[in-house]
Amino acid sequence: MTASAVPAAWAAWLAALDAAGFPASANARPPADHGVVATAESTFGRPFPPELRALYLVCDGQWDDHRSAPGRVPERVTSLFPATYRMLPVPEAAVQYRGWLDVIDAVGHDDVTVRDGDPMRARYWDPGWWPLAVDGGGNALAVDTVPEPGGDAGQIVVAGPDEDERRRVGRGVTDYLHRLAGSALPVPADAGGSAYVFWDLPQLR
Repeated sequence: MTASAVPAAWAAWLAALDAAGFPASANARPPADHGVVATAESTFGRPFPPELRALYLVCDGQWDDHRSAPGRVPERVTSLFPATYRMLPVPEAAVQYRGWLDVIDAVGHDDVTVRDGDPMRARYWDPGWWPLAVDGGGNALAVDTVPEPGGDAGQIVVAGPDEDERRRVGRGVTDYLHRLAGSALPVPADAGGSAYVFWDLPQLR
């Protein structure tokens, strides 16, 4: 896949969520500024994979789903990735990344495994992983720029304190979006008056 495929894949994914009754488009932020992306790449210490950069240049994460948050909050909120994984705006992702670096030396990797056949490092966190989305419990969907042999630079992986088994859920941003859009989404459940509309695709997180 190439970066040029990202805008169409992202639009198709938002359209699939919208059509299923999940207010994705209303929760997606406008594109990130090139300078903001460049600053984040400086924090990362390496250029972003082209597909990740292309994604940020069509959508700078999603609006915060907490009513007390400053700025815009949509009337109805949902996650743009499975379960409660909220796509982070670029500056928030940079803060998360620095936080992961702070804990790398304080934790071991002895209890971390990798799902059989998934070409990624058995690490609690790696400096070559960039947090794309977080679930509020410390876990992340990350863009892996340091795959093991057979992997793809830019593949989407799952990591975090509740995820002892590391796994790959997409070969890259475009592949992951295609997998999401090609999956059968659930019917929205009665939110009981809550503004938050939950959905999940467990196999893709």
